Amino acid sequence: MSSPYITYTPRSDATHEAEISTLANVYRFVLDSANKNAAGVSSTNGDDDEGGSKNDSIAKQNSTS
Repeated sequence: MSSPYITYTPRSDATHEAEISTLANVYRFVLDSANKNAAGVSSTNGDDDEGGSKNDSIAKQNSTS
């Protein structure tokens, strides 16, 4: 099974600073996406808070009182 990869091709009409900024944004996006999908990390569908444990419920009660 092959691993996914990113291919970089410089644009002839972009400045050096713009190229670096764009690459930094792409890598940040990739790393953030990987971290969000890592084991033990909350999902992105917004329903993580519905379940929770007994300790979570107690912590919420204590923080609001």
